[in-house]
Amino acid sequence: MLRVLHLDNWKSFSEPVDFTMIAGKESRYGGTLYRDGKSRVLPVAAIYGANAAGKSTLLDALAHLQVMLREPRKRGQRLHYHPHQLFGTDRPSVIGVEIVLDVQDTTSDRKAIVYYEVAFNADAIVEEVLYRLRSEDEEAVFVRQGQDIALYGDLEDDSSLDAASKTVQPNRLFLETCFNAALVDDENSLLGSVIDWFKRLTIVGRGARYILMPQQIAHDDAFRAAVGQGLTVADTGISGICYTSVPRDKVPAQDKVLEEIEDQLTDKTSEAYLTAESGAVFRARLGDDGDVVYERLVTVHKDGAHEFRLPLEQESDGSIRYLNLLPILYWAGKSQHSGVYLIDELEDSLHPKLTEELLRLFLDSSGPGEKRQLIFTTHELHLLRADLLRRDEIWLVEKNEHRSELTRLTDFPSDVLRKGSDLPRIYMSGRLGGVPRI
Repeated sequence: MLRVLHLDNWKSFSEPVDFTMIAGKESRYGGTLYRDGKSRVLPVAAIYGANAAGKSTLLDALAHLQVMLREPRKRGQRLHYHPHQLFGTDRPSVIGVEIVLDVQDTTSDRKAIVYYEVAFNADAIVEEVLYRLRSEDEEAVFVRQGQDIALYGDLEDDSSLDAASKTVQPNRLFLETCFNAALVDDENSLLGSVIDWFKRLTIVGRGARYILMPQQIAHDDAFRAAVGQGLTVADTGISGICYTSVPRDKVPAQDKVLEEIEDQLTDKTSEAYLTAESGAVFRARLGDDGDVVYERLVTVHKDGAHEFRLPLEQESDGSIRYLNLLPILYWAGKSQHSGVYLIDELEDSLHPKLTEELLRLFLDSSGPGEKRQLIFTTHELHLLRADLLRRDEIWLVEKNEHRSELTRLTDFPSDVLRKGSDLPRIYMSGRLGGVPRI
């Protein structure tokens, strides 16, 4: 679970801001909140704002930190550094997260909560810290200032981590160095659990596709059935999704490419997937007779006793977008399946009722023991009318004098936003900010 995202001098956010998922005093929909001890954490957050106001910048920060932790850099390779271009080019960018982990806190009966922060410029990591947040105070796990790294607690006695702390490159994170050197491979350890949190962070940009969809449809019967049911419920006209055989000459790839794929098929358990520029998805595998079989991913449409099939790429943009969001709902519906899902422009190509249904299904699977969150940017006013969101789950981003500013709906005084107010009307009037100045 994400509790707080802290930014300073990151793209259009020139001043320190905190985007928090910690619940406020509002009592509505309390049954959807995650609870662990005294913690009350929100399952969803909707971020509104005009184009270029900075909505996507919030999600970009988490995506950037995920990449920094996942991909090692060559010695001397410059970091992707995105300070505020007017007011911050002489300062490091700062990205920090306060998160709930899957490991137990050793000082209480709740899950461990940590704060991890990185400050960097184009040349080097300036600071990197990890703190364990306890019930009454906080405890340093490691603190890095430039090339000086101090380890605390159990880490002090680990000779491998101590050696890594003395040899980490200026442009690499200490946490990433430990992970890629296989010094941290236990998800039940504190460092391993932090890394695992970022590995499970799912980011869906505009036009993005769930890359494991073809494999799961081919091998996971429950997943395939859930996707088919979701498409049917959404009234897309699609009743199922499957693979159907096609001749080799119908696969849009050069013979050289197909020959390389076929060379990889050594037995009946091996397979290969190919996505064409058109979006068409193909699978190659060995049939029972040992010959290579090519199959195309198609959707199934039924009308009474009649059935026809369409290549996936011939479906509408809205249907394809919905299809690629369904895995989030599938995994969210799994009991105790934790994860944070970030979606840029949730309503992209979707009818407002479909967007509402996606959100409703996610909230239906949320609750006191479920560590999952959906954080999305949107322009969809229908969600403000649908009575699905708490006010502390709604954020506004507005740009003033080239600086992005972040406001939670509950930050507005009662004389501006009374209980029972018409949120869409007030938002569109510009009284709350976050709309274009036309």
